[in-house]
Amino acid sequence: MAKGGGGSWKVAYADFVTAMMAFFLVMWIGAQDQKIRQSVANYFVDPSGVAKKPAQTGATFDSIVYGSLPANEKVDMGKGRQPYEQPKPGEPSPATQLVNRWLHADPARYRYWLDQAQRSREGAAALDARDGSAAREVAARALSAQLRAEVTAGLPAQARGVYEDLLVASLNEVNWTQLAEDLLTK
Repeated sequence: MAKGGGGSWKVAYADFVTAMMAFFLVMWIGAQDQKIRQSVANYFVDPSGVAKKPAQTGATFDSIVYGSLPANEKVDMGKGRQPYEQPKPGEPSPATQLVNRWLHADPARYRYWLDQAQRSREGAAALDARDGSAAREVAARALSAQLRAEVTAGLPAQARGVYEDLLVASLNEVNWTQLAEDLLTK
């Protein structure tokens, strides 16, 4: 050791302690929830706190995220993987669109349902409906009931338990009246 004790080790020790502090801060931040990590990320993007979004594209977080919500069942997208944008009024739901595609996929099946629509139209007219709209509504109700009954009667016998529940739940989302009205316009 040089006279006066030397001090180069102090610089090396200070560097080591600084590196260890930085390492433990990174480990601590990594163990925190999304809200704290987002706050730290926002601080390093904009230390003054003026902007609420990252200043550049490709940042770790695109926007402020607050972690899990206590009442997440009450917010949009809180009930699992449902489409974020609900269909507009009058626009068919995804389940209705799938059944409609199924109806149109087989020419024989489509012809059968067009014939059933014609029979419903004739049956409604035979009920002595006074104006065209009432006859059309009666025909649509009858055809939608028949369509629903025949499609749901075709559920596979091996679909029991949760599979049957899923099939029934998805078929309950189908707007059968909308499908019947579409068939009646052809």
